[in-house]
Amino acid sequence: MTDNFDEERSGAVLDERFELLSAYLDGEVTTPERQQVETWLANDRAFQHQYQQLKQIHQVFPRLTVPSSQSTNALATGVFAKLDRQRNRKLVMIGGGAIAATAIAAMTWLSGLLGDNNPQMQFATNKANTPAPMMVALNDPILAMPVKGEQAIELPMSSPEVNAD
Repeated sequence: MTDNFDEERSGAVLDERFELLSAYLDGEVTTPERQQVETWLANDRAFQHQYQQLKQIHQVFPRLTVPSSQSTNALATGVFAKLDRQRNRKLVMIGGGAIAATAIAAMTWLSGLLGDNNPQMQFATNKANTPAPMMVALNDPILAMPVKGEQAIELPMSSPEVNAD
């Protein structure tokens, strides 16, 4: 718990040092504050590095060009036009996807109706037109049926009786 307090305190100290350095570069410090910053600059390499970086920013910042101002109406019109284009693009994509899905479903349905490869039709028709033999084992069952009170006999799955076609 002490470590967190020390970290927060050291962060606050660094923030204060940075603010004081920024004020020093802007020429907004008192004499004791200027002396404190110059002492840090003389003794602290990390503070010197921070000073050099901040000094470069202060030198470059005034030379930055400010973009030409645009009327608020022109800016708002441009923003809303871009939003409309994005919305229209999304609608086209969604609509195109729905049309494509409908077309695929319709072609699949039509090919099923008109084609010979309908799985339901293949199942229902007998192409050879020969009656399929039906085997019913009433008198001679494949497995012995247990009588009441007897225990059922289970066959292993690799048994020829179980795997017979």
